[in-house]
Amino acid sequence: MDSQNGNFPLDQNIIKYDSSFFLNYFNLLQDLYIFLSNREITESEIDELNEFIKKFLFEYDLDPKNVLKIMTSDSKNMTSYSSLIGFFYQYGIGCEVDEIKAFETYFNVVKNNKNETNNICNDKVKELNEIVTQYFYSMLLYKDIILNIRNNYKLHIKHAEKGDNVSQYYIGNCYYSGIKVKKNHNKVIEWYSKSSEGGNIKAMYDLGCCYKYGYGVAKNKKKAFELYLKSAEGGYKYALYELGNCYHYGKCIFKDEIKAFEFYIKAAEKGHISSQYLVANYYYDGIYIPKNEEKGFYWYRKAAINGDANAQFKLAEYYANRNESKAFKWYMELANESRLKATYQVAKCYRDGIGIDKNLEEATNWIKKYETSRYYGKPKITLDEFLNGSNIKVSSIPSYVYTEM
Repeated sequence: MDSQNGNFPLDQNIIKYDSSFFLNYFNLLQDLYIFLSNREITESEIDELNEFIKKFLFEYDLDPKNVLKIMTSDSKNMTSYSSLIGFFYQYGIGCEVDEIKAFETYFNVVKNNKNETNNICNDKVKELNEIVTQYFYSMLLYKDIILNIRNNYKLHIKHAEKGDNVSQYYIGNCYYSGIKVKKNHNKVIEWYSKSSEGGNIKAMYDLGCCYKYGYGVAKNKKKAFELYLKSAEGGYKYALYELGNCYHYGKCIFKDEIKAFEFYIKAAEKGHISSQYLVANYYYDGIYIPKNEEKGFYWYRKAAINGDANAQFKLAEYYANRNESKAFKWYMELANESRLKATYQVAKCYRDGIGIDKNLEEATNWIKKYETSRYYGKPKITLDEFLNGSNIKVSSIPSYVYTEM
């Protein structure tokens, strides 16, 4: 099975459905599984997951209402789509929020997942869907309990003193952030060290960062590298990414772009968003590894769906000569987040009718947003110059978020 290209067995009757969704459904399930298995349940993580699913629908031009309608059109397909159906109900994607329906969807699959048949997806899809459904079911049932336990300082300090490495890491974080206790650099190092010695890969990584930047200890790049390496051996994606940076920039270790790529792609496969963007660059540039634009596009798209703004802009540029309306959609998405390059491109699209009907009034509005942004190092262009067809070299525009004057 080639998950990068979405090649997995499907019944031929999927042709009557929206293939852009179903051909990539297995990839979506894989990404959800990676996301869930590498994260803790927090409010911000749930928001990020919600955004990830919405970006997936956005990239494939999918209407959430239609997707939900298709997924629920046949009860026999519930064992293949229950994870998304329940999540849509739970968070109001393509429908009103309905936690009762979400619960019933998750519960029916978790309780009765053995003998159901489905019309569209194969057993691998069904199996992965069941795993993701169980994650979502647990989140729905136990989120408040889990968050309460994770935020219970007294409970954690009791377990930490008994040697529990998860609680030790939690206490270290409390001293680092000043939550529930006063900030204390020495205590951070003490508890991170204990947790790290107990095998906690997150503590190893954070302790490595302390040694790298001299937080609570003397700077020691060699020690930092050793801790990153130990954490990476446990599969922690942030440590894998940091090792990639070490080799890429030649810090903590000798410079080696091949080694950097090896660590970046491991991190990317575990869902690290910045690594996904960097891996795409490696494939597109083809300087240190064989050039492969197909793989480059795959990783740009994955990083874009995961929310990386640089990847989203690259994706828009890729579509500019292939699918102008899709390019415009991504430019507009970024412009609405006050991204300077995209703001200029939206103005240009409206001026020239690229991917959208020509509209000089909208072009004027967007170029004014560009011109009135607070970033003073940007290339200048007057309204008259712009409306008369003059252009700015896009690569010279910074990729910053701006505020208007």
